[in-house]
Amino acid sequence: MTHESKREPGGRREALKAIAAVGGAVGCASLAVPAARFVLAPAKGGAEGGRWIKTVPVASLAEGEPKRVALIADHRDAWTLEKQVELGAAWLEKRSDTVLAWSVVCPHLGCAVGRAASGPGFYCPCHDSSFDGDGRRLTGPSPRPLDALPTRIEGGIVMVEFQRFRQGTPEKEPVG
Repeated sequence: MTHESKREPGGRREALKAIAAVGGAVGCASLAVPAARFVLAPAKGGAEGGRWIKTVPVASLAEGEPKRVALIADHRDAWTLEKQVELGAAWLEKRSDTVLAWSVVCPHLGCAVGRAASGPGFYCPCHDSSFDGDGRRLTGPSPRPLDALPTRIEGGIVMVEFQRFRQGTPEKEPVG
């Protein structure tokens, strides 16, 4: 006796193979999405805006007298968190009931900008750029004025929105 088995196209075996393939693809995709987010998160950076940092009490600023203030905050870089790191500095100046702030980084090549030796204003010793008391460029190779930083006052404390800007360009362009 011979027994012939008939195979139907699309039988149970093929259906199980298809289910296993689809299930495997779904399982891999469910693992790939979180893994991709984890790997790509540091590359996204935080260039969408600055971050507000507490500085000094408004009462500690003398009217019309710029004061250099360190900008200290927690810093997250990729997957590392550093506590209370100096991210930069700013010149703060109280004018009536507002506080103005400028980055201490020269827009030319990134040197530290100090107070002018005589009169109001600021000076970059690297390439002789000078700026008036409002941060406007007076002399030197700096392609733009000092970079102004937004401020606000909360509970008597000056908050500064810390950002870095591209150097050597005439436009004030934030960088991450």
